[in-house]
Amino acid sequence: MGLLLLARAAAAGECLSKPERFELISDTVHWNFSLPIGAECLQGLRGKTQLLERINVVEPPRSGQVVISGPSFRYQAAGSPTNERFKIAVEGENKRQHGTSLIVVDVTVK
Repeated sequence: MGLLLLARAAAAGECLSKPERFELISDTVHWNFSLPIGAECLQGLRGKTQLLERINVVEPPRSGQVVISGPSFRYQAAGSPTNERFKIAVEGENKRQHGTSLIVVDVTVK
């Protein structure tokens, strides 16, 4: 089972190559990407000057699945074409200032 998870992790590409950075200052950022039906991707969240304390899915996607894994999320696309949205809340420190951010993610599954 462990080898299967490692193989899936290796097969998952990044969701976004250059996501808009959140600053943990009660800010909201919007990310969007497209994936083929049934594909998955992995997206790191932590910036170079950030220490993340909590990451929560506050609004899950309707059809696909999102799982928080350390300072990242893994998104599994739905089995049919759809447009969907999910939201992730992040809490932590950036440059020694404590705060929160909201990440709103729009996904197009083709």
